[in-house]
Amino acid sequence: MHKRFAWAVFATVIISLLPTSGLSAVPLPFPDMEQSWYGYRDSVSYLQKKGSISGYSDGLFHPKDTVNRAEFLKLVFRSRGTPEPVTGECFADVPADAWFAPFVCAAKRRGIIRGYDVGSRTLFKPEQPIVFAEAVKMAVLAYGSEISEGSGEYWYKPYVADLDRQHILRSSSYIPWAPISRERAADLIARFVRHTEDRIIANHSPGCGKTERNAATTLTVGGVERSYLLTKPARYESTTPAPLIIAFHGRTNSNEQVRKYFGLDRSADGYFIAYPAAIPNAAYTSFSWSDPRDIAFFDVIVQEIAESTCIDMDRIFVAGHSLGAWFSNTVACVRGGVVRASATVGGSTTQKNCAGPSAALILNNPKDASSSHTAPAAMRDIRLQANACGGRSNSTDPEALSCMLYEDCPENPVVWCPHTIDTERDGTYYPHVWPKGAAEAMVKFFDGL
Repeated sequence: MHKRFAWAVFATVIISLLPTSGLSAVPLPFPDMEQSWYGYRDSVSYLQKKGSISGYSDGLFHPKDTVNRAEFLKLVFRSRGTPEPVTGECFADVPADAWFAPFVCAAKRRGIIRGYDVGSRTLFKPEQPIVFAEAVKMAVLAYGSEISEGSGEYWYKPYVADLDRQHILRSSSYIPWAPISRERAADLIARFVRHTEDRIIANHSPGCGKTERNAATTLTVGGVERSYLLTKPARYESTTPAPLIIAFHGRTNSNEQVRKYFGLDRSADGYFIAYPAAIPNAAYTSFSWSDPRDIAFFDVIVQEIAESTCIDMDRIFVAGHSLGAWFSNTVACVRGGVVRASATVGGSTTQKNCAGPSAALILNNPKDASSSHTAPAAMRDIRLQANACGGRSNSTDPEALSCMLYEDCPENPVVWCPHTIDTERDGTYYPHVWPKGAAEAMVKFFDGL
C-alpha cells in the first residue's frame, strides 16, 4: 500500500523556529521541514491539524519530493471531506481496491478529471508526477469554480486566471509545466481551504487590518542575536498591503552605509525596506552571508514585518551589492516562488536548482574585477532557465545601463544590464561601483511586476 499522505496523522513535532521579540513561532510540523519557507510550514501545520495531511511512517514529510496524480487527489479530497465508496472500476489502471480509488473515482464522477485515452482503454496514470497546471485545474474544479477549459498548448490558462482573480496563488510564483513538490501542493490546498472557509486573502499578511505594532528589529536566529534597519512607507495604511524590499550589504560595507548610498529610501518611498546586518568576522573589518544560516534570518525578518504590519506577500523583493548581490541572488533562488524579484549590482550566485521562478534585474560592469563578468552571466542563465525564458533579448530601459530584456517570460522577466559606468562620483575609477540610476531602475522594475 502506498504510504504517502498516509491515513494516520503522525504526532506533530512542535519546535519553534526561532524565539524572537514579538514574533509568534511557526510550528515545525515535521523534522525535515526546518529549512522550508515558513509559509509552507504553516500550510502543512494547518492541514495536519485538520487531519488532511500526514507524513511517512518514519515521521518525516519529504517536502521537496514531487507529488503524483493519485497523491494530489487524495490531498484535495481529504481537505474537502471523505469521498464516497468505490462502486466499480473508473479507469483501467485504477483497481477498485487501490488506496487511491475512492479519490480518483470521486473526481471522475464530479468532472474534475477525464483521464488519458490509450487505445481502447482510458487510463488515469496515478503514479505520474503531477505538474502545477494539472494540480491547479483539479483544485479549482474541486472547490466549485466552473471553468471553460482552454484549447491546445495553453489549455490551463483559464484555471490559472481563476486563481489570480481570487488572489489564491499568483501565476508568477510557478511554472505551469513544472512538477509540484509536497510542500507546495500542501500550500496550494491550504490556500483554497483558508480562502473558502476562513475568507483569508492570501497576499495580505497577518498584520493587515490590525493595529500596527512596531516590528522588532532585533531577532534571535539560531541562538544568535541579529538585527536589521527598517524604513517604513511614507504613506502607510494598515488595510492596504505595501511591498517589501530586503536589501543586503556587501563584504566591506555595513547596513548603515548601504542604506545611505543605495538610494532606495528615496526612490522606494512606498515600500517597507529592511536592511539586515550580516555576521562580522573576528576583527569586525568585513562581513559574511551564508546559506542556510542567513536564509533563516531572511525568513524571520519577513515573518516579523508581516505579522506587525500589512505587507503584500506577493511583492517581496530582494536587492544587493557585491557580496550582498550574491546573497540576494541566492535568496531569490532558494526562495523561488516566494521572492517576486531580485535586483543586484556586481554579484552572482552558486545556487543552480532554484525552488521556483523569480524575476531578475542584473547589473554588472564587464570590467569589474571584483565580480568577474562570466559569473553573473552564468547566474543570468540560471535565472533564464528557472523562469522558462527564451534566449533572445532586446534593448530596454534604462538605456544608460545598457539593459537587455529577455523574451518569452513576461510573468518573470529577466533584465541583463552590462553597464559601462566605471567611476565614482568623485571621478575615482571603480567598476564595482553602485552606478548612478541603479535605485531608480530597481524600483521601476519592481513597480512593473
